[in-house]
Amino acid sequence: MLLTACKEVTDDTDVTVPEVNKCFINLSIAVTNSNGTITRGTPSGGENGDGREAGFDRENAVTGITLMLYQTSDVAGINTTANPVIDFVAYYPVSRLGSPATAGTPYTEKTAEAVYQTGNQLVPQNAIDFTKTYRAIVVANADLTGSVAVGTSHLDVLRNMTLDKIYSGDETKPAASCGNFVMSSEQDQTLNFTTSTNSRDAAGDYYYDLTNQPLVIERMAARIDFWAVNGTYNADKAGYVYDVTGGGSDKFVVTGIMPFNLNNGTNIAETSFGKEYLLKRLTPSLSEVAPQWLASEGPYTTDPAYYYVLDPQTMGKVTAAHPSLTNSLESVKDLSAAAFASSGYYKSIAAMHGVIASGGGYASLEDGSLSGEDVIVAYPMENTLLQESPLYYHATGIAIEGWYYGGGLTDASPKRMVFYGYMRHHGEGTATSYEVNATNDVNALQDASTVMNFGIVRNNIYRVRVSGVDVVKGTLKLKIEEKKWRHVDNPTIYI
Repeated sequence: MLLTACKEVTDDTDVTVPEVNKCFINLSIAVTNSNGTITRGTPSGGENGDGREAGFDRENAVTGITLMLYQTSDVAGINTTANPVIDFVAYYPVSRLGSPATAGTPYTEKTAEAVYQTGNQLVPQNAIDFTKTYRAIVVANADLTGSVAVGTSHLDVLRNMTLDKIYSGDETKPAASCGNFVMSSEQDQTLNFTTSTNSRDAAGDYYYDLTNQPLVIERMAARIDFWAVNGTYNADKAGYVYDVTGGGSDKFVVTGIMPFNLNNGTNIAETSFGKEYLLKRLTPSLSEVAPQWLASEGPYTTDPAYYYVLDPQTMGKVTAAHPSLTNSLESVKDLSAAAFASSGYYKSIAAMHGVIASGGGYASLEDGSLSGEDVIVAYPMENTLLQESPLYYHATGIAIEGWYYGGGLTDASPKRMVFYGYMRHHGEGTATSYEVNATNDVNALQDASTVMNFGIVRNNIYRVRVSGVDVVKGTLKLKIEEKKWRHVDNPTIYI
């Protein structure tokens, strides 16, 4: 074992002499593949929901990694009641190596669509003690070296850190303009240098291979999709056509979609909103007394002992008429057709129909079990609620604009209608999808909630589809599938 590498040594005269040999760290990160098995099953909310789904290249892209190490003997790890100092912080840019076929071992045995690597980066002398086991926190696509200082910053800096921008781009633009998604540790993990495979090259420099200690990260953003599986696109009507329940030959044509009550950082007057915790923060008791970080989020049950997800303002979402969320429902509900269409948050079906997701925000889903176009509506921040939180003012949702054609598409005077529905996170039953009623009367929207029933949590895709249209009753039945984006994992770290 090469346990004294990169340390200063002393000779017989007690004069400190720097070790001439160097240590280099080479971090690599792999992004999971859409060709992997995608499970479908009963949603339990939280971690897996309706299964996992791969992201697109721009959602998986990694430009650099911040690695932070600290030490604790507490088996609680990141949830220790102590506040250990941060021992190591470094940011390394990465470059894409290619596919598993070109990246070589061990990627040939893993499901990965892209592999990134820092190349050899020099570890400063004494920066890492290779006789130790460290706890590791990894953040991708964000350089935190200016916010976290070795030897002076403590773990609480990371546990309480919030970000107000978790991807580059503008949520008022098509999804293709969004990228550089910030990703942070999904699990509480360690790097044990004493069990690594160590080597030394001909020049005497040291390398520590930790390929058996993978690190896993997840996106901080969530994603809202509109899936047109039950609709048929009609170019003349510029939207997806749906049959109307009990309406004979009547049709309803969805022409546009707009998200509302986004917790995103853009255009928010109050600085307290528009932020997200760097590390997923949970609580077993709906209080901030004993928060947990990176714990497992459980399914909905009648037992409130499982962990609820907190955003920085969850505990304060108890009042009505709080205008702070971006593109609030209050500002959306009375928009005219012209004002609705001119909003930067509006997604026009006609403008985006047939455009590939990586190029314009829509996709044809071809994973073997799904088909049809999929509209990427928004990349929202976490937005979680208390049971007493008024949904109208706080719950993230979508407005669906369409036109009602009485007697069929030949109706010369169709009626414009806009339906509003909230995004649902946990389900109360065992259906394969969560069903909610969207209504064109905002005063009739559901305004009571069980904890975590409605909300947005990081790294989940909330896919909405119209499962029924009953315009006579003023409702659209929406099914919401909650799918976890496939995680991004760091299977190999070479030091």
